[in-house]
Amino acid sequence: MAGGQYTDGVPAPPPFLFDLDGTLADTLADLTASTNHVRARRDLPPLDAAAVRSFVGDGARALLRRALAPVLPADTAAAEADLDAAFADYCAHHDRQCTVHARPFPGVRAHLEQLAARGHRLAVVTNKPSRFAVPIVRHLRLDDLLPVVVGGDTLAEKKPAPAPLWFALERLGAPRTAGTMVGDGLPDLRAARAAGLGAIACLFGYGDPAALRREGADAYWRAFGVPADQHG
Repeated sequence: MAGGQYTDGVPAPPPFLFDLDGTLADTLADLTASTNHVRARRDLPPLDAAAVRSFVGDGARALLRRALAPVLPADTAAAEADLDAAFADYCAHHDRQCTVHARPFPGVRAHLEQLAARGHRLAVVTNKPSRFAVPIVRHLRLDDLLPVVVGGDTLAEKKPAPAPLWFALERLGAPRTAGTMVGDGLPDLRAARAAGLGAIACLFGYGDPAALRREGADAYWRAFGVPADQHG
């Protein structure tokens, strides 16, 4: 990947941008708990973690739209009003829940420390609302390594749009033309492509590995920072 700004004629190492859920951290238990809280308030049975996992990646509102599909009205305006209420319920619960079970994946801190020691600037770009993303990064004790957190509500657009990636690079003091997006979902890979950046697909996360392979990336990780073999 191309380097960033120059210092004494030497290009700076390119930045790395990381997704949060399913990439840096295993947050599925907390996502499942808050999703099922909203479903219970609407007399729906709980979903298992595998079902909630399949809904993750496009932000909390999209997760709820999928989780509440059986009871959402056919009328668009009515459905959006119901989603507004559901999102309020979800947020009130997730404010307390989002850090209860969240844990970094093995090897995350060590790999980030290595990147930082080599001069790479690091940031989080997630579709999770900032009100949850920022405390989770702090809870994971990664905020010293990840000083910039761009949430799904930071800008008018979220991934797969390129704008959040460009905004993170700007906050890092890096040019738009340098960097790599690391994530476990199709929005991550598509945002990287739209932004003209490199992409690393995390096969250990919540996305479908086969779909990530079909989408294409510059590299694949079978665990955080660990390259996958051709079929891994």
